[in-house]
Amino acid sequence: MIIRDLSLSNKPAWESLVKATPESGFMQSWDWADFKAAQGQSVARLGLFEGEELRGGALVYSVGSPLAPLLLPHGPVLPWADAAAAAEGAELLRGRLAEMSARTGAPLARFEPLLEGGVPPFLGKVSRAPLDLVPTPTLLTGISGGDDELLGAMTQKGRYNVRLAERKGVETRQVPAAEGLKDFYELFELTSYRQNFDGEPLSFFEGLLGALEPAGTARLYLSVYQGMLLAGAVALFYGGRATYLYGASSPFVRSAMAPYSLHWRVMRDARAAGCKVYDFYGIAPEGAADHAYSKFTGFKLRFGGRRSLTCGAQDLYFYPQLAALLRDALTGSGKGACNV
Repeated sequence: MIIRDLSLSNKPAWESLVKATPESGFMQSWDWADFKAAQGQSVARLGLFEGEELRGGALVYSVGSPLAPLLLPHGPVLPWADAAAAAEGAELLRGRLAEMSARTGAPLARFEPLLEGGVPPFLGKVSRAPLDLVPTPTLLTGISGGDDELLGAMTQKGRYNVRLAERKGVETRQVPAAEGLKDFYELFELTSYRQNFDGEPLSFFEGLLGALEPAGTARLYLSVYQGMLLAGAVALFYGGRATYLYGASSPFVRSAMAPYSLHWRVMRDARAAGCKVYDFYGIAPEGAADHAYSKFTGFKLRFGGRRSLTCGAQDLYFYPQLAALLRDALTGSGKGACNV
């Protein structure tokens, strides 16, 4: 196995590989990397080859600021079922990442594959990162079945509210960004303020949808009741997984149950697009009533599914003797957090 930089001609093979690797996801997609590069991040595209066959690799992101790690969200992409090949690929990646660290000064690489359970030892001497790039735990809801099966997996309250929204006439539709992004963003800002979250700027959504909407990966949804916009979402359909990436809701006319109509439509569209699972992208850990996500976890759980706890972000330090100091600095300053 060898490691080399990927070129644009490798894009189709890379996309097929990532989509077929459930331990990876949209943040390792070529178009997501283009989006982040347009935002000013540097992206290294690395491929692991056996002969001419692409077996794995990683899209490695860097923001270039002091103490900024090399980021591999949803990565690395490895043949996880073949332990020997995965170990060989991981060793090659660690070597290339060390070279990048020596060149850029990055103190660590942050892995975050969607692995449930423990971290395989072949990833190297990694330690749990102080901050996650991808929410864990999350809620995964199977969407392969028919409508009755999807409704049957929900709680009684969830089913009732989905049907109530239909009876009340809430209309949810997918809209092009050029048509609906401004309205969505106004509602998103209000939601961020109400829930005390730091929201992304409008330019972030313009870039995201501009890069990923043409291929149908990113989709914007709006839910309207009697002419009022009550809910909206930006969802990503990639491989077998649909992800509820960003959402917004109005505090008014809650009785219309617009958010239930919203998710019901996205789930069915995702099924039609070939997705097998709907990722609600973060819930509070069980029993953590003071968690930041606890305010909407109960709502999400009404759609059924299972809790998924992945290994979370794992840090590979290039300067082990400074690991504790760097961990404290990254945690205290917030520089370990990077929106990817």
